[in-house]
Amino acid sequence: MPLDFLDWIEKNKEKFIEISDSIWRFAEIGLLEEKSSHLLIETLKEAGFTIEQGIAGMPTAFIASHGTSKPVVAILGEFDALPGLSQTSDPIKKPFEEGAPGHGCGHNLLGVAGLTACLALKESFDNGDFQGTIRYYGCPAEENVDAKGGMVKAGAFSDVDISLTWHPWDFNMVVTTNFQAIYSVVFNFKGKTAHAAADPYHGRSALDAVELMNVGCNYLREHLIPDARLHYIITKGGQAPNIVPDEAAVWYFVRAAKLDQLAEIYPRVVKVAKGAALMTETEVEIDFQGGSANLLPNLTLEDLLYEKMNQIGSPTYDQSDQDYADSIIKTFEKGYFDRILATYPIDMQKELEKLRGVKLHKTVIPLVSRGVTLPGSTDVGDVSWVTPLAQFATTCTILGTPGHSWQLVAQAGMSIGHKGMLYAAKVLALASFELFTNPELVLQAKSEFNKKITRTPYKSPLPDDWKPPIEYIKSLYSDHRK
Repeated sequence: MPLDFLDWIEKNKEKFIEISDSIWRFAEIGLLEEKSSHLLIETLKEAGFTIEQGIAGMPTAFIASHGTSKPVVAILGEFDALPGLSQTSDPIKKPFEEGAPGHGCGHNLLGVAGLTACLALKESFDNGDFQGTIRYYGCPAEENVDAKGGMVKAGAFSDVDISLTWHPWDFNMVVTTNFQAIYSVVFNFKGKTAHAAADPYHGRSALDAVELMNVGCNYLREHLIPDARLHYIITKGGQAPNIVPDEAAVWYFVRAAKLDQLAEIYPRVVKVAKGAALMTETEVEIDFQGGSANLLPNLTLEDLLYEKMNQIGSPTYDQSDQDYADSIIKTFEKGYFDRILATYPIDMQKELEKLRGVKLHKTVIPLVSRGVTLPGSTDVGDVSWVTPLAQFATTCTILGTPGHSWQLVAQAGMSIGHKGMLYAAKVLALASFELFTNPELVLQAKSEFNKKITRTPYKSPLPDDWKPPIEYIKSLYSDHRK
């Protein structure tokens, strides 16, 4: 008899909740997720998966495989945290450690749902229910480096037939929207020190160059397409006010709806940086951190995920979940729901308007807004250009929870997040099983994919000499490595 995935996951859920909570407590920044990666690897090893580590020069990137035949179905997992969001699971702002990282995007849940699905599929495989190859992709640094693009460039997905992934969210839906392509770039300016009061005319301020670059880019915005985005932080600005800074740096994210649009915008940003260096008689070095493509949708796989999400049905919530939700909602800003609506396209707004007043979403949003581009970015996009891919989201937080917030961190470490994670694991397991046992469905998804990439071939946004910026990330976040 084929394995009952839903029953198996329920029986083993405490183990996976414990793993998720461990990664939630580790809260490690992208490319530095040593403990999180190790825990996932050891769990997969113990289950009999073969492991390949250090993909694309990233020590925390890995691939776990079971099986040797076709089709190869990949399930993607992430496990990186965000800086400055340390938080307990209490429904009030209460960091474990001020300034330390926290899972403000729920990636502790994201990675473990994929792990759970892969282990359930392995049980089914060993039971003789299907043939093929199960793959878990341990993907680091989605938040700060877009590392999946590096894994793609290294050929890690070259033999994959289908890829599936998911993301924690505040409602249940198949992700039918697109996301912006992005470049992540650091501009390092070098000048000359001098006494800022007694001898400033002999100095050449690298900080002046950074500030002039930012002014120039802010003027540039007027002349970019409406959906383009430029945002930045100054990561180095000098040592003391009485010393003309000889080193300064600014970290930019440059976004556009499509890679070809981004390829036109980015050289203009570079010109602004070079102009700032020319004006200040400094030098600029450009350090390309990473980048990712916009998403290539696959309607065949989206339909499959939608079917499985509705088949399984969302979790139930007890009184303690409801009470927790009430406490969290009290911390939201007034008018939070209307601000959420404004971030989505019109047809999605109509669906969400029906949920006004709902705390914990239980149904599945219909397949709307296909192809509409949202403001954010994800390195899942690069994977979608080399293998048919689809993704979905499940309710892991109270409706209206701000992304990248302490409220999200708190819920990622308690029962509401756990229930969404287990729901996602069941969807991944059932959808993958369908792909393993229905070769026509795999062919249909691949045929759709091949038609699209024939019309618009993929070109990696990463330069040929790209290397993961591990030392740079360490230099920024070494104070809070756990």
